[in-house]
Amino acid sequence: MSVEAALAARRSVRGYTKQTLTLAEVGQLLWAAQGVTSPDGKRTAPSAMHRYPLEIAVVAQNVEGLSSGAYRYVPAKHSLELLMAAKPGVPLLAGSTQQAQVHNAPAVFVISAVYERMGSGAKNRTWTDYEAGLASENLLLEAVALGLGAVVTGGIDPASAKEAVKLTGGEEVIVVIPVGHPAN
Repeated sequence: MSVEAALAARRSVRGYTKQTLTLAEVGQLLWAAQGVTSPDGKRTAPSAMHRYPLEIAVVAQNVEGLSSGAYRYVPAKHSLELLMAAKPGVPLLAGSTQQAQVHNAPAVFVISAVYERMGSGAKNRTWTDYEAGLASENLLLEAVALGLGAVVTGGIDPASAKEAVKLTGGEEVIVVIPVGHPAN
């Protein structure tokens, strides 16, 4: 799919079928958001001064080949580290939002930042937020290319989301993106 076709087809999708996502699809979405693209560690989303303040976690709710729980993406190894195991069918983000798309999606991507990596000052915080927007858009366009639906979800309690997925490195949750097979 061309970039132009993905841009034209991108829509906010809040309803998903019960079909699972595959581990390969989740891996491709994570790579699109923050994957390493060069030997010197550059990534798919640009980062001011190459500081890479973003962290991405995925909450696996119905992913073939991945047990239910929250995982941290490790871009350098294109791998996942378990943050929090969960019982199947128990939504980890229940205390963070009442929005059905978050609870019904097979995978929910949580983009957070360690703002201190950028240094102090409002400008550095703004650059980090820009980077989160760029990574989010990459993930959304990859979802379209894979025939999936996704939506940037507001109305999330960031502190509750951080606690739910057991982020431990000074991260602040910026955005939550549920992804699944579109219901319509």
